[in-house]
Amino acid sequence: MTISASLDSLLNELLIYTQSLEQSVADDESEPEDWIELLDKRQEVMDSLSSIFSQGIQLTEDQKKNYLQPVNDMDLKIHPIMDRKKKLLESEMLNMNKSKAVNQQYGEFGQSYSPYGAFFDKKK
Repeated sequence: MTISASLDSLLNELLIYTQSLEQSVADDESEPEDWIELLDKRQEVMDSLSSIFSQGIQLTEDQKKNYLQPVNDMDLKIHPIMDRKKKLLESEMLNMNKSKAVNQQYGEFGQSYSPYGAFFDKKK
């Protein structure tokens, strides 16, 4: 396999992994853990491309147009969605930690039935 064919193959893999990642990230039902495998495979391809570029190999204009431009366009869409989902996940984790802290502090008092409609804070 020639370097040019190998380069085209790697660029095509990068495009495919990026398309798969974009679909996964855009899916509201997908979890960030699902993205890790795609991100890892994509990184492996990018590392292989970096090693080729370090040998002085240059991309043609067609390769840039057909592979890198679509990948870059998808990346520009993916990053804001991933950031938004990350912030949502952080918020959920913060709320869970707050709930956990309250449950640890008040124990069964927060969970029990109170005929007065409230519980009395005996932890003072």
